[in-house]
Amino acid sequence: MLETQRHNLIRDLLEEHGTVSIAMLVDEISASEATLRRDLIKLAEQGELKQVRGGAVLAHEKDRTIRRRHLAGSAFLGNLECEVNAKRAIAARAVELCNDGEAVIINGGSTTYHMGAFLRGHTLSIMTNSLALGVDLIENSNNRVIFPAGEAHRKLSFILNPLEDVVTDAYRASKYFLSACAVSSRGVMEADPLVARAEQRLATQADEIILLVDATKIGSNSSYAAFDLSQIDKVITDDRVKKDALKMFKKYSVEVLIVQSGAHTSAKRRA
Repeated sequence: MLETQRHNLIRDLLEEHGTVSIAMLVDEISASEATLRRDLIKLAEQGELKQVRGGAVLAHEKDRTIRRRHLAGSAFLGNLECEVNAKRAIAARAVELCNDGEAVIINGGSTTYHMGAFLRGHTLSIMTNSLALGVDLIENSNNRVIFPAGEAHRKLSFILNPLEDVVTDAYRASKYFLSACAVSSRGVMEADPLVARAEQRLATQADEIILLVDATKIGSNSSYAAFDLSQIDKVITDDRVKKDALKMFKKYSVEVLIVQSGAHTSAKRRA
């Protein structure tokens, strides 16, 4: 992650919480403790924060002009650097399921974000609550991009849309491409209830729900179940998926598409 990106995340966390610890920053940002301490020193020299033992506080409480709603979950930019090969392969396979002229929904997440690189030669109607993906598609493709109404959250690069809005309610899609924080027999899970609720609302507008998740997330749990596995039509994952996971998906009649984690080739398997 670039220094400017880390600094923006630190600023956002300070605006949100008023104070941050080194432990919090390590957890939220994909960087070492030493790097983050240097970031705090630089931001303190610029007068943007005050260093305290084990972390930092806002330089002036009045700088906290807007108290942002806290959304639990790892920072998008940090997640984007994890499991890149597997995520790109999964994203490429997902785009293979799309047809030009089709209306689809793509949820915010680091795996679904990688779909953008493979959608550049397509012409679809795409609703997305991912700020990063939407901007990428607007700038680099001829796809039609629709954002739901809601509040933008920079840390997750996510538009929070848990309530009714006429744009989302009028949109109809053939496919909903969904990412997740964790997947287990408890369901498709997220770290924040508001994020889970927003995902559930978008799912009501699509005929088919397709889960994009690398194998490292299967078998883990998080705090809030967004979907039961019985609600998922397909899952796209990589070749490190374990046999127990395949049995789990088979139990709920979920079709499994498996890609090679180190390449963009793919194979199809029905669980």
